Amino acid sequence: MNDIRKLSTLLDDPEIRELIFGLAHVGSASPSAGAARLRAVVLRLADTTTAEQYRSWLSDSTPNKAMTVDQVRTTVGESALDDLAQFTIGSPQAVAWQLAAVLPDLVDAVSPGGEIVDANLLAREIRTAITEDDLSAGAFGS
Repeated sequence: MNDIRKLSTLLDDPEIRELIFGLAHVGSASPSAGAARLRAVVLRLADTTTAEQYRSWLSDSTPNKAMTVDQVRTTVGESALDDLAQFTIGSPQAVAWQLAAVLPDLVDAVSPGGEIVDANLLAREIRTAITEDDLSAGAFGS
């Protein structure tokens, strides 16, 4: 099952979209590496969070368990948080808090049926969600 419509819903929020886009691209040598980098972060979360947390994010029937700012720092790294803060024009602390709130939903959105989608599908879905959002914004933007 590759239905990741939850991702489109998640990306409807402009602040979340900017945060996820930034996470996918900070420190990335190539713009096309973004989806692969984002997928790598999703996979790394399995090693930097508890099994109970990660399983809740993969499950379609269990509420997502919260993650901590320290887990975000361990997963993403201070340098990437600094870069992402610059990208979003925020502070590293604020970005870490935002990611702590968003990453569980991101894992949930890209893991239909408990299986994390591949980077190619993830890239297509991100492009589609952004295109649809741009179209729905109309001639005067959102």
